[in-house]
Amino acid sequence: MSTFSEILNNLKEEKNIKVQPLARYCEVERSTIYKFLNGKRLPGSIDIVKKIAQFMQLTPSESELLVNAWKESQMGEQYHSRKSVEDFICHFPSRPDKPLPPTAPLPSSSQMSDNIFVVLSSQQYIDSYVHQMILSEAGKQNGKIGMFLQPDYPFPFRLLASLNPTGNLVIEHILSLNNNPQKQLCNLQYLKEIFPIYTNGLDYETWYFYNNTQHNFYCPSIMPYLILTSDSAVMCTTDYQTGLYYRDQETVRTLWKIFEKNRSQCQPLFKPIPISPENYLSVFHNIDDAKDSPDKKIIGLQPEACMTPFITGKLLEDVFNHDLPQADIMLSMIEKIFLTNKRRVKSGRFLIYFTEAGMKHFAETGLIEEFPDAFYHAFTPKQRLPLLEEIKACCQKDYYRILKGPLQYLPANLHLCVRDSDCELTYHTSNGKTIFLIVCESQFFQMFKDYLEQMDKESYYSPEEASTLIQNIINTLL
Repeated sequence: MSTFSEILNNLKEEKNIKVQPLARYCEVERSTIYKFLNGKRLPGSIDIVKKIAQFMQLTPSESELLVNAWKESQMGEQYHSRKSVEDFICHFPSRPDKPLPPTAPLPSSSQMSDNIFVVLSSQQYIDSYVHQMILSEAGKQNGKIGMFLQPDYPFPFRLLASLNPTGNLVIEHILSLNNNPQKQLCNLQYLKEIFPIYTNGLDYETWYFYNNTQHNFYCPSIMPYLILTSDSAVMCTTDYQTGLYYRDQETVRTLWKIFEKNRSQCQPLFKPIPISPENYLSVFHNIDDAKDSPDKKIIGLQPEACMTPFITGKLLEDVFNHDLPQADIMLSMIEKIFLTNKRRVKSGRFLIYFTEAGMKHFAETGLIEEFPDAFYHAFTPKQRLPLLEEIKACCQKDYYRILKGPLQYLPANLHLCVRDSDCELTYHTSNGKTIFLIVCESQFFQMFKDYLEQMDKESYYSPEEASTLIQNIINTLL
């Protein structure tokens, strides 16, 4: 029996449902309902599943359970992968309203033992020493942290995500990714744990290697995990129950050498690039869509619709910040990118998912979240109208789609772009920077690409509904 048939049977018994009236309500043969119950057949559309839920008078949570079971039975393993991607997207770290307060230095009474070697006999002891090591390093003018551990130990990652160091703090992290296709969801959970460190704006670099991480679990005789600072180190078992703390400088230096040797054999997980006027050449080199053929498709998911294909040369000239250094060169490069995207829209190679709330924000403010404020001036109401009309036309052609359901609450800080062979995220950090982050690892790229290419039709409005929503937004400016 499928997951769907099991849940359907349970609900049928619980609600005391008779097959004949259920079949009549759903406008199918009674034998078809029996095939649903026996797991020999799945409903051909979600509409039938919804009719079953309506007839059974299911609660919202029961209806969601039945619909998700139908999707799981229909898609198989891909269902869990896409649900995990959606969970990552829906829980992407929000843009902070203001910078975090500076991390307070440790009081003298909280300093760790002066012993150069301490046995840590529980996770509480490990947490305590790791906590004090990280806070101490964050208070230095030039601190550095090295981590060789999995994000299934959330304590240090959540601590780093809340830090605002007083000086420069460099964090280098090595983790193992599972190369078993059946275990890829674990990798995505790791991504969810580490991403708040990126959005916190820390100088954080992640390196990876492939391994079946399960092979390392429950081996208390070895201590493969390591956390380093400039003057101390903690090694611990993979269950985080036993560890060793070192303050001997020769030992710490040796462990750093081992760490750096391992890092040299790993690959970068991401390539983060700050988007700023001073760094524009590096940014445009990586995001220059004009260097790709217009035949290559782009799929984007972001709060507001992508405006770049509709910003004409004249409009770009009007809103661009000409006080920036080398403004003319920047302007020329940006215009080429916009023109290439315009050609993609005309050829149907530009698909954008966005939210109604994001478009309302643009209509009210004239601001586009995917661009740093330093590059342009807010669009005037008069300038916003033709852009909204272009977006409405693209909605009618089903090139631009407005999200609904859980995705309608897409975090305002997330801009995800997938091309034929690469994937990027753009987000704002707690210290006011805008980061363009290239996903370097192929499994994550494939999971994001599959999710966007196979977007559930229940997750977005029809072309007619979407164009009506945009027209309603246009009416607020008339």
